[in-house]
Amino acid sequence: MLFALDLLQLSSQEPLTTGGQRDVYACPDFPELLIKVTRPRKRPIRSYTKRLIRRVFPDAIYRNALKEMECELKAALKSGTDIAQLPLARSFGVVQTDVGPGLVVERIQSEDGQLARQLSWVCEQGTLSDEVLNQLNSFVKSLFQLQIVGRDIHPENIVYGLRNQTKMFVLIDGFGERNVIPLRTLSRRLNDRSLSRQMQYIADRTGLIWDKAHRAFRTV
Repeated sequence: MLFALDLLQLSSQEPLTTGGQRDVYACPDFPELLIKVTRPRKRPIRSYTKRLIRRVFPDAIYRNALKEMECELKAALKSGTDIAQLPLARSFGVVQTDVGPGLVVERIQSEDGQLARQLSWVCEQGTLSDEVLNQLNSFVKSLFQLQIVGRDIHPENIVYGLRNQTKMFVLIDGFGERNVIPLRTLSRRLNDRSLSRQMQYIADRTGLIWDKAHRAFRTV
């Protein structure tokens, strides 16, 4: 069992991967889990407005993680009996580590036991068969049905791997409403438009074709 009161030792291991603001570590003794840790900021904040926000709202550094948890929790509640098809990586709370607070999330992995492959890699390898394309479009359908608010969905934070021995696509980062006034959370039309723009961006990056009318990718 993972106890939230334990201080986990991560400083002795190298991150499995890194993102724009966070490092991702293997969770000690729990190979099915990962820990996302926000990196300390090394450069000084030059913007007076941002410095003021950080001073008035010191928790702002964890805003991404908090919004990510909120979005995943809402989607999990909406999913009901279809929770195994949830298009987001599941989160399991916060732990303290010797390199900073960490968000515990499920590990999506490939059949070879490595971290799941990014959508960009799948497209580059030319392995997007009709079956895989259908799985990708099922994932996209779930994003729209559950009204996932994506703030930065791109081919590198969508991965293709196994969940309960079932192959599927999962969004591992870049979701959660961050605007002070949550317009996309309040308006399905605005969020649909935003999701469609991000799918078009993915199509531009991967060579796929985004069919806006049918909300699906195709290859030709």
